[in-house]
Amino acid sequence: MKIAVVGAGAMGCLYGGAFHRAGAEVTLVDINPEHIAAINAHGLELDTRAGVERLQLPAVRPDEASGPVDLVVLFTKTFHTDSALEGVRAIISPETHVLTLQNGLGNDEAVARHVAPERVIAGVSTLPSDLVGPGRVRSHGEGGSKIYPEFGGDTAFAQQVADLLTAGGLPTHLEPDIQAAIWSKAIFNATMNTLCALTRRTPGFLGAHKESLALIRAMVFEGAAAANASGVAVEAQAILDLTQVSVTDHADHEASMLQDVKAGRRTEVDAINGAIVHAAQAAGVAVPVTETLWRLVKLEEAKLAGG
Repeated sequence: MKIAVVGAGAMGCLYGGAFHRAGAEVTLVDINPEHIAAINAHGLELDTRAGVERLQLPAVRPDEASGPVDLVVLFTKTFHTDSALEGVRAIISPETHVLTLQNGLGNDEAVARHVAPERVIAGVSTLPSDLVGPGRVRSHGEGGSKIYPEFGGDTAFAQQVADLLTAGGLPTHLEPDIQAAIWSKAIFNATMNTLCALTRRTPGFLGAHKESLALIRAMVFEGAAAANASGVAVEAQAILDLTQVSVTDHADHEASMLQDVKAGRRTEVDAINGAIVHAAQAAGVAVPVTETLWRLVKLEEAKLAGG
């Protein structure tokens, strides 16, 4: 299978490495010149609990990508979806599938603006991954992926993708109720990402303080109420269990929103907390804590932008 990973940061490299191990022909596509140069010169360094390995994968800029490919794996920020897919249009044929494992809600619909809906595979990942330097990725934590063709697509192809990832060391299975999985991950991120970003601390810090634990519980129950009122059945306790894994097993992981705030970049808070708030409003549900943290992160963005 020919695969292009578009947005080859920490998560993109982790998944690109798994596809490569399973025998797929993988190209990493990114816009970071130092990262691209390091991978091409020295290989991709992946540091996991299994050890450190160096994988020889080609890395290119979007305008250098050649195709067509069988699968595009999209790991860009949500607000870059349109520009990212336009930038790699040359490698997308009518037979190309696109797998989105991005954060937040509505990514499947955004991808369907660029390819036929039946070619869209939606998914979530519960794996941690950190970019520790150009060409160097660290992932010390357990997790896996759930994927499914959201708009009535080919489950056989999606199963091939899941099998490749599993063979490459990232357990993946098909989840017919993928919207419940996406909502659950969004609620988890709305909780843990914003709190990490606002405190400038990793999950282990949040697990050590009763104030953050109270906020975690409140936001998870708000998010579950919004999901259920929107017609997507999710269980608050299952998400709370994931937050417990985060504050213990992933205690030192730097959440993506924390990384963005520290680097002075725009966050994905609108696609995560903002999307939950808008869905809650449409369903007539109040989510005051989720909304407050959304607006606080927006103020952090305003500060970074000099506003």
